Amino acid sequence: MTKEQKKLGIFIVLLGVLAATSLMGYRSNEPTTAAAVQTPAAKTSANPPSPSDARILLELVEKDAQGKENIGDRNLFQYRQAPPPPPVSRSPVQALPGAAIAMQPTPMTTQAPTPRLPAQPVQPPIPLKYQGFASTNGSARGFTAFLADDARHYNVTVGEVLMGRYRIASITDKSVEVEDLENSRRQTLPLLN
Repeated sequence: MTKEQKKLGIFIVLLGVLAATSLMGYRSNEPTTAAAVQTPAAKTSANPPSPSDARILLELVEKDAQGKENIGDRNLFQYRQAPPPPPVSRSPVQALPGAAIAMQPTPMTTQAPTPRLPAQPVQPPIPLKYQGFASTNGSARGFTAFLADDARHYNVTVGEVLMGRYRIASITDKSVEVEDLENSRRQTLPLLN
């Protein structure tokens, strides 16, 4: 065999491999025929669906509560109203036949429900921390408190207003009483150790 014949043989083998690969790729991309697709038979479940089941029950969608079809007349995304419960009869105990028992219904007393007061909104705590104090020379001023929030530090005395909102009501060596002027409430800040 000459070199040219070997090259020709390899070329023919490669063409065969290419043809086989192309044929297999074409067959895998072919759409399935209708005869090959089998639809499973509809099965009804003995267990009703749970409230969190996210299936559409076509028998409920196609017909309304009276059993008549009203396709397109209802909003499918609105829950159907539950039927009202049957009236409960509050009759006295049934007398046995032949027994002459006169039963008078006893009046039922019910307490009126107590009206609920609207819940007051929970107000956030005052965002200041009492970090320390200093005693001033004059007895008229008392203490100077060192307060801090997340961004700044403040040196305050009794009666000062911080950030236009918090007034310092009193300062002791153990706590500072701060009044929130917007919400009309007071909070005591303990000294941090």
